[in-house]
Amino acid sequence: MIDDKRLLRRLVSGDEEAFREIVSGYSRYVSAVIANQLRDFDNVTVIEELSADVFFELWRNRESLNTSHLRGWLSAVARNKAKNYIRSQKLVFESLDDSDFENLIDMTDDFLGLEKEEQAKEIKAALDRLKKSEREVLLRYYYYNQTVTQISEETGTNVATVKTRLQRGRAKLREILEKGGLTK
Repeated sequence: MIDDKRLLRRLVSGDEEAFREIVSGYSRYVSAVIANQLRDFDNVTVIEELSADVFFELWRNRESLNTSHLRGWLSAVARNKAKNYIRSQKLVFESLDDSDFENLIDMTDDFLGLEKEEQAKEIKAALDRLKKSEREVLLRYYYYNQTVTQISEETGTNVATVKTRLQRGRAKLREILEKGGLTK
């Protein structure tokens, strides 16, 4: 097990060996976080490049790191790098139709794991109870990592309307899931 606090102290002081230990110990983890974010858009080269970017950020910001949780910091940076990559690709979606929502069980299974298949079905059923416009915004925002602005531009909807649909969709989804006993 890696002693994060010790490694961070050494890293902050510029210890290159500590940096190599961190890269060696966390490379697979960082790559997995990135691959999870990229889902259908991933490829090995992109994952490797983004992973290198994460560790470059760590080295570049070593003197100003304000964390004692190295794993959490790496995870947050990796997720953000992956999301920024997806956004930079300006992925264009035609109109999302009901078949996109049929795939939600598979998407949720990826996130929750196969042992939670029944929960995934309940989440899909909860999403089906939302208005199509709310489902589409939630899917674009949370699964495809689109910004509110991207959603607005691609759907021809006002930014404020997109924000309202996100807020309403989250609230309705939370209410449905709470009634079904999936959340507290």
